[in-house]
Parts: sequence; C-alpha cells; structure tokens
Amino acid sequence: MSSPLIPHSLRTLASACTLLLAFSLNAEKASAQLSSYAVSAVDVIGVTGASAVALGVPDYSFINDTGLGFGGTSADVFDVGESVELSYGTPLRNNPSQHDVVLSAFVGGLGATDNATVQVEASSDGTNFTIIETFDTEEARNRPPPNQWENDFEGVKHFFLEFGTEDNVTHLRLTNLAGTVEGLRLDSVEGLHPIVSSSHAFEVRFERVRSQVPSRFKVRIKNISDVGGVPIREWLMDRPDTGVRLEDTHLPLTADSRTTQSGVGEFICVENCIPDNTPERIPYSRHAWSLDGLTEAPPGTGLDPGHQVAHNRFWDFDTDGDGVVYLSGFSFTVTFADGLAHTFDYDDDMIKEIGSLYQKYQYFDSTPLESWNRPVDYYEFASTGPFPVQSLHPSSLWLLTLFAVGISGLLIRRRGFSE
Repeated sequence: MSSPLIPHSLRTLASACTLLLAFSLNAEKASAQLSSYAVSAVDVIGVTGASAVALGVPDYSFINDTGLGFGGTSADVFDVGESVELSYGTPLRNNPSQHDVVLSAFVGGLGATDNATVQVEASSDGTNFTIIETFDTEEARNRPPPNQWENDFEGVKHFFLEFGTEDNVTHLRLTNLAGTVEGLRLDSVEGLHPIVSSSHAFEVRFERVRSQVPSRFKVRIKNISDVGGVPIREWLMDRPDTGVRLEDTHLPLTADSRTTQSGVGEFICVENCIPDNTPERIPYSRHAWSLDGLTEAPPGTGLDPGHQVAHNRFWDFDTDGDGVVYLSGFSFTVTFADGLAHTFDYDDDMIKEIGSLYQKYQYFDSTPLESWNRPVDYYEFASTGPFPVQSLHPSSLWLLTLFAVGISGLLIRRRGFSE
C-alpha cells in the first residue's frame, strides 16, 4: 500500500527524474569512428599506394611522388593510367545543388608544373560505376577569389565534387588519366554527407593554428543529420577556470558557398564577444545562427542537415593562460533548433591529432612567415533516442543521479515502514 508520508507528486517526480536520466544516458551516441572518410582502398590498375595514404582524414602523411617526403608509408606513385577504388563504411548522400565530396591532394605552388587529370566515378554497390566528374589538379594554381590565397603556395589543396545523379554512394573510383611524373599525390577523400540514420548528428573539427606556443584553433561544424533532421542552432565554448582567457570570440563561423546553402547563414557571437589581446577574462562564449550576420535568426531555424560552417581562412579562436595545456578543461555544446543539446569535452571525448592540415601563416605581409602542417582533432555525435531529449551537462547529470537515487531510496524505506 502507498505510504501517506510520501505525496503522490513526489513519487511522480522521482519517476520522471528516473525516466529523464535514462533518456539522457541512452539517447546519445558519440562515435570513436568518423563516418565521412574512406575505410579501405583496392588498386584496380597498377600500384597506387592509396591504401597507405588516402584513408581516413587529411593527415599530410604521404610520399607517393618523386621525392617529396612527408612521413608516409608508401613510396608508390599514383601514376598515369592507374586506378583505385575507395570504399566507405557509411554510405554517402547526394545533397542537391551543392558539393558532396572533397578530394585532398598535394599540388605545387608558383612556377610548378605538376598536374594530374583525375576521373572520379561513384557507385552504390561497388560494381556499377558512373563518372561524376573529371578535373585537373593544375586548377588549384589558378583559383579566383575568395580562394586565391593558396594559388602561389605548394601544399595539400582541396577539390570539391558533386555526385550528379548518384546517391547512397559506398564506393569511389579514382583514375589518373594524364599528367606529370609526380602522379596524383593523394591525401584524403571526404564525403560531406554520410548517412548516419539520426535526426540529430554533427561532426566537429578543430584545427590548431600556428606554432605550439599560441593556443589558437579553427572550428568547422558539419550537420550530418538525415534529410528532414533538425538544424543546429547554437555553439557554446566553456572553460570555467578563470586562469584561462578565451579571446577572439567575436569572430563568426561562416558558410562556404561550396558546401552550405549557397553561402547563406553563419554563427555569430551573441554572448561574451571579445577581440584578441583584451585584459577581460571570460568563462564561456556563445554563438547563435544568423541569416544577416547581425541578429539571431528566427526560432526553429539553424544550420540545416547536409551543410557546414567554419572559420574564414585567417580567423580563429584564441586561448591564453600561463602553463595551460592546449584546450585542456574546455567543454563544448552543440544545441539543435528543437532544444536538444549535446556537450563534449576536449580532454576525454575528442579524437586528438589524427590528422593535419597545411597552413601558410602570413601575419601582415604577403610572404608566409610560417609554413607547415598543423594537427587536427575530430568529434562525431549522433542521437539514437526515439525522440529529441534535452541533454544534460555532466555536472547536472550527476546531481540528477543522486536525486533520483535518493528519492527512490526514500520511497523504498517509507514503503517498508508502511507495510
């Protein structure tokens, strides 16, 4: 029998807390794997070396050329007439009217003559392939604004491709049709829209900027939710330790016309927005979706599934503090337009330094003063719950756990007394 000492409302609250705790624990899945990148490579013609250099994220570790050594494990040249098939563990979606694949390859700079004419084919079954695009890596030395900054410099450059009529792509076949003796110096082939079977999903990439001394980093956010999924509304960076300065938070994360809604929309800073080298110390900073770059967009809107935002090439966030390890102690929260929020922290959740991107840092002069590949960290999340649930910060989740356990224990104790 029910105890008169325990109000029905309290028992109801305990049950609700228990249910909320269960959903908070089970409605989310953070993946140690990344869904957007090739997982295996099989040579079709020749010996391309792609299985050693082209899998996973861009890492600038390859030597499949005529002497440029970058710490890779293959000395094979992806030569003219050779071909390779890349397979993806997660099928890739065709997102209409925007690019679907980013192919990264090393290209010489000003005065260089290396090139490769690359044919790309796509397949949804690994057997029947359709040509989706043919391009020449020479194009990377003659790009118009706003991407002309890399024209004169050698480095890993990025080529954006579309699937055309193909969808649910599981395999890509690359063929070097013509070019110079260096061959196709392949680094990575990323699918922009993996099918993760979730209405709430994202991939975040942190790219460390400049040397090891400044703790600067660029952010890219991809909404990889399924078609019809929920837009991403907010981005929050949190470091409550007052001994650390979070700076340059006033800078937005902007859309790229090659990958996002024709370049419309950005995350603007709406809380704790400060420039670089300020004496002010802030514990966190919040960015929200905007359509005009000035004000928050209407409720319910955000970065749509299949789209992404990132820092402009010469923008980044900065953290300063004596003896502070890079991003240690930081947590980050992505909030969707329906209220679901997911928090992850750098120390325990990020897949650290599994890749690297090539940088030329110019300061205020046209001549690069720093030139190197810099480490990159990744994190991927997909909700697996039956419906959206507001995620809890770890500290709140711990308090909720204690409360639920305490109330349950009190109920059991009172029930024993009443019997």
